[in-house]
Amino acid sequence: MEKITEAILEIVRTAKPEELKENLSHFHPYDIAAALPEFSGAERKRVFSVFSDEELAEIFSYLEDEDAEEIIKEADVRKIAAVISEMEPDDAVDLLTNLDENQARTISQYLDEDAKEDIAALYKYEEGTAGAIMTTNFISIVSGSDIRDLMRLIVKEAPEAETINTSFVVDQEGRLLGTIDLKKLIIARAPKTVDEIMNKSFASVDVNDDVETALKKITDYDIYDMPVLENGILKGIITMDDALAAISEESEEDYAKLAGLTDTEKIEESIGSSIKKRLPILALLLVLDIFVAFIASAFDYLFTIPALAVITVFQPIILALAGNTGIQSLGVTIRKITNSELESTNQVFRHLGNEFAVGLLSSVIVGTLVFFFTTGYLYIIGEKELYLKIGAVVGLSVVLGLIISNLFGALTPVILHKLNLDPAVISGPFITTVLDILAVLIYFSLTSALVYSYLT
Repeated sequence: MEKITEAILEIVRTAKPEELKENLSHFHPYDIAAALPEFSGAERKRVFSVFSDEELAEIFSYLEDEDAEEIIKEADVRKIAAVISEMEPDDAVDLLTNLDENQARTISQYLDEDAKEDIAALYKYEEGTAGAIMTTNFISIVSGSDIRDLMRLIVKEAPEAETINTSFVVDQEGRLLGTIDLKKLIIARAPKTVDEIMNKSFASVDVNDDVETALKKITDYDIYDMPVLENGILKGIITMDDALAAISEESEEDYAKLAGLTDTEKIEESIGSSIKKRLPILALLLVLDIFVAFIASAFDYLFTIPALAVITVFQPIILALAGNTGIQSLGVTIRKITNSELESTNQVFRHLGNEFAVGLLSSVIVGTLVFFFTTGYLYIIGEKELYLKIGAVVGLSVVLGLIISNLFGALTPVILHKLNLDPAVISGPFITTVLDILAVLIYFSLTSALVYSYLT
């Protein structure tokens, strides 16, 4: 990618004006968009001058949010408005949404009326819904029309339509009746109505369905152009490329949440921006970690006996195993939720049962290994009086900690999902800290019951 950017930079800086567009036309709009942030303001103006608004619209659709805001700031407002007016409505909404509010409002004043109407239609849908990521540029035809009418319509609207692979048959009110693949239309012979060749068993989503539901249906049904309905009326479509972009964005957001971030971080992002994203979860974790200190102080009587000072050596092992197990269970559960594998009660109970069984078996195996390691270590260092009791406490703490961690990591995201909350908010740092609290409580409680009571 760096070599392509360098090649584009070289062309922009050395090519003659009459050769610039010809040389740049050999590159994909994505490559030009990726190179734009590397240009100076004067070089960007030079690029803008050789491309039409429509060509620039395609380039702008590939810009990263942060780059778009910076580039648009230095450009003429009317020029930018003309370019955005040529963009697909969903791309235009994405671009305007990520701009400064005043900047977006100023640009919106100069958009053409059709663009304003299309953008306003998408703005009303809540972020994270199918309506928010759909495009309104699709080809539809009224029921009863001849297939020749549809062919003429496709030829006429192809330059503006997001896709011509699928056409949609609607009634007079706009209710979706069926879909027609381009291949099926091409091989059909007139005279024939669109109703005779349309597919009536189509899949669709509602404008208010969440993005995950829409994406799941697109992948399940292998649909390239998913119709989006509102009370049965066709409002837009989600194309496969938009679906892939949404999947990528959702994955990045979930990864950020699992890492304990409020938003995804970019490589070029400033230190201040990164700190703002990390501080909220760090503040929460600080509060939770204080509980670990409170629990330890509640058992401070254990450390009044010199022979029990050695129990602190094994505390990190117990905490690490519990946290790692919880994260594993959490990851498996969120993946199943994302793939709609935990929708029914039977699926949930089967999953929890599996996680309990995995936790039980793995905890017994690991707990046994930890018991032998602990007793061997204590015997070698000379703790021959308490080595079996302390070893039993450490081993049993690992067993209980792993079982609880597995169930906690599996049950918590399921509960959040049933409450219509994003299970990814149970981030890795958060769940490990909660499990630290539980593991410390188990460890010190068992030590108090099985070892301290024996000594006193």
